[in-house]
Amino acid sequence: IHGHVLPPFYPLLVGDCPELLSRLAIYEETSGWPQAIALIDTRLSRPIDSACRDELVQRKCRYLIEWSKTLPLKEAEARLQEAEQWAEKHQLAEYRTMAQLMRQQIQPTPTPAAPVLVTPTPSPAPTPRPLPSGTTGELAGIDASFLPPTLFAYLRIEDGAGQPVTGLLASDVRAEVDGRPATDLSLSHYSQAPAPLYAALVIDYSGSMEGQPLDAAKAGARTLLSLLRTGDRVEVIGFNDRPQLLQAWTEDRKAAAEALDLLPAQNWTALWDALYLAAGDLSGCSGRKAIVVLTDGADNRSQHTPQEVIDRARRVGLSIFAIGLRSSEYAAAPLQALVQGVGGQYVEAAAPGELEGYYRKAIGAIQSEYRLTLTLDRQPDGGTHRLRVLVGGPQPLVLEQTYQEPAR
Repeated sequence: IHGHVLPPFYPLLVGDCPELLSRLAIYEETSGWPQAIALIDTRLSRPIDSACRDELVQRKCRYLIEWSKTLPLKEAEARLQEAEQWAEKHQLAEYRTMAQLMRQQIQPTPTPAAPVLVTPTPSPAPTPRPLPSGTTGELAGIDASFLPPTLFAYLRIEDGAGQPVTGLLASDVRAEVDGRPATDLSLSHYSQAPAPLYAALVIDYSGSMEGQPLDAAKAGARTLLSLLRTGDRVEVIGFNDRPQLLQAWTEDRKAAAEALDLLPAQNWTALWDALYLAAGDLSGCSGRKAIVVLTDGADNRSQHTPQEVIDRARRVGLSIFAIGLRSSEYAAAPLQALVQGVGGQYVEAAAPGELEGYYRKAIGAIQSEYRLTLTLDRQPDGGTHRLRVLVGGPQPLVLEQTYQEPAR
């Protein structure tokens, strides 16, 4: 429950390896080998359970080898020597042999004559392929918070029939930040991304949700839980007069489903306070960050404002998938403005029976996304910037959105 405070040594009791591995997955995808090794060294310097230690020890050796592949010969040899020593110290025979062989391969051998250097003609850049007729798209979220100067942009591209467009390549996409072309980019589909989804389920437990509306909301949330991938994590926040954390971050879908029954429907609606809490809980999470929120009424109890929620959400780099349930008290405009300001999706149910379908639509939208990874040519400055993405050609689909960078 929200008011419960865990002891400071709690992470050591349950192990923080899942969170570490999530962060390392991002570093792997972006070739952030120095950062990954520094993170491992920091964690190994503190008490840690043996299984996590063994995993991190092995990963450090592998990362040193991968890092060497990106370096000039002299620096590469130093990293391989470090990997060899690390492997010998921790009895990783396979990695020790690998590092030795790679060191032998990069050591210079005398040649009888100087080689003739031929400057190759660079191949022309691949031309973006045309998109299907009637294709639409949106920037569902921008995350600049995790690994500056790397930027993650989440794209949702649908054909004229509303079906996801599959098979896009990095060569089909171009990007600009504040009008400057981004030259170092990659594109991966959600199904290919190693990093997990962190989804905060935020549900209205105010008095107007009593009975069928709340039952339908909980059924929809359980459907969403059943569709998560292995490794995805979820938390559950309920709100009426105030937000309450019903289930902290977990991969245990059963525990999350059971938490949905911990709060009765009663009292008023502190929607913005609940969203502000969820955005704060997503800060520092490593992977796709999303809030899925359901409400049937207008806020009438919060201390935080909609703009405060938007500002925090943009700093964290999350998306908001808002489900509105029409009622005599429901106000669509604030939720629509929230999604427009942050990124995500807004849908509106006319009756409780539609909610399960909209929860399916929310998780389906996330799982159909592409993640565009951009390496910026400068350090983050804490300011507001504009990302412009062009998809396909010769008449590209143009997507634009502003985002907030963290301060250095």
